[in-house]
Amino acid sequence: MTSEAPRRLHYAAIVADGVRSGLQLAGSILVIAIVQGGTPGLAAAMALAGIGLGTAVSWIDWRAKTYWLDDIALHYRSGVFTPDEKVVPRSRVQGVDTVTGPIQRLFGVVELRVQVPGASDADEIVLRAVTHSEAARLRGALGQPEPAAPDARVRLGRRGLLLTALTSPQISVAVSAVAAVYALFQNVIDIERDGEGLLARLDSPQAIAAALAIVLGAAYALSFLAAIVVFAGFEVERDAQVLRIRRGLLERRAQSIPLERVDGVVIVEGLARGPLGLAALRLETAAHGGEKAIARTLLPLVRRARAEDVIARLVPQLAIEPGELERPPPRALRRYVLPQAIGGAALGLLPVVLWTGAAWPAIAILALLGALMGLRGHSGAGVRLAGNVVVLREVRIARRTLLARRHRLQEHALVSTALQERASLADLRVTVGSGGRGRARHLEASTAGAAFAALRRASAQPAVRPRGPAPSPP
Repeated sequence: MTSEAPRRLHYAAIVADGVRSGLQLAGSILVIAIVQGGTPGLAAAMALAGIGLGTAVSWIDWRAKTYWLDDIALHYRSGVFTPDEKVVPRSRVQGVDTVTGPIQRLFGVVELRVQVPGASDADEIVLRAVTHSEAARLRGALGQPEPAAPDARVRLGRRGLLLTALTSPQISVAVSAVAAVYALFQNVIDIERDGEGLLARLDSPQAIAAALAIVLGAAYALSFLAAIVVFAGFEVERDAQVLRIRRGLLERRAQSIPLERVDGVVIVEGLARGPLGLAALRLETAAHGGEKAIARTLLPLVRRARAEDVIARLVPQLAIEPGELERPPPRALRRYVLPQAIGGAALGLLPVVLWTGAAWPAIAILALLGALMGLRGHSGAGVRLAGNVVVLREVRIARRTLLARRHRLQEHALVSTALQERASLADLRVTVGSGGRGRARHLEASTAGAAFAALRRASAQPAVRPRGPAPSPP
């Protein structure tokens, strides 16, 4: 077995790691200095000391990091006092992604991330800074050659980027950020007056409504800006074997995903995008299954009517002919509507408890909204078998349609409770190799049973593998 000599990362990795750890350390020191009542000069000096300490630690860490290739695997060694070595067999590499941030662009290098099926972020190999030529060499050696002329390309234009930002679903993350900023002001900058905090001064429904409107407005603005930063310049290309996705304004990220390892695609229609006829496409792959939705985005915005056509262009294995889903029967309607209506009524009790009898109408309003959500769920759910693809749709808050390759299913199940058996109903559930799930609820029992039997037959057949020489034994 031949093995090359260990190599070190580009020295830009010292700066990249130093800035990251230094800023974190400096932020902690700065907050402590302010809380302890230190002068601005002392706080600034301590922050600079934190940045310097972080850079020194990064230099020591850089000296301990090496990587090398042999005939079988990529090796990565790190750690000063407790050295750790990660070994990724070449045959298990699913993708080689790159990240080009401001520091990488300054030094003319890239960050390389080696993705492995089923691995967490802690298990993947991250080379913080390597030259472009070295990145190309590693990609080729790991079975991820340089891009060929694309067979298909889809770009997100300026209008699409604006619509993506306006309908961005990341409000919950933004609300958390706003809450964190409030906590900073409340606990660090001392905005209390006479021992009374901001929340204590919200003593009327009008004040609470105004504060809620301010928080949601700030969250929406943050969500809008975050979507612009994340999805600017978004484009996806496909050649005969690989999908390549590029995105980002401050950090330019590039993902490469072998087509043969794509388990499925999910069409997501949220509350903001669904009424506008818009959706997002998300990939289900084993290497990216545990990552956030942004990292699994195939296309952040697409017209719903064109979603299947776009999927067929980018992932030909998931191309399906037009057709209708097998939907739940009319007698299943109450099973969708009643639980949602009861849940809405229970939620309506909260303002009644807070604001006494003046909020009683909230119970009826939220119960009606819950019933409408249940009606939407009944009309949207269904299943369809289209050749080698299974399609399942479920509607909760968002409407999610999973298109999955039948031989890439990790498991499939036919579920029927005692009450469902009495009504001749059943649920069909599938899980793809990445851990992504799809479900169609309260289907006709015969429909769900036939689909389950067809999926079981497909799973019993061996998957067709591309022809080629057998891998060399270790």
